[in-house]
Amino acid sequence: MNTTPLAAAEAATAKWKEAKDALDSAKEQRDQAIRQADNSGCAQTDIVKVTGLTRETIRRITNPEAAAAVRNAQRSTQKETQ
Repeated sequence: MNTTPLAAAEAATAKWKEAKDALDSAKEQRDQAIRQADNSGCAQTDIVKVTGLTRETIRRITNPEAAAAVRNAQRSTQKETQ
């Protein structure tokens, strides 16, 4: 079967969207498991060891409000320097 370049691009885009959806779902499952580990009293250093993520990433996952505040402060600082 001979496909056109446009059909190939469409098929590749569909595969990419499926992969992105699967990745987003896996990330949410990971984040939920990290929050559960944190809530059950596991040390952040232990979570870092088993996930390979940085302490800052773990902190952002376990405390999304603080992460949002940091992002907002960074945006505000960037606007002031422009």
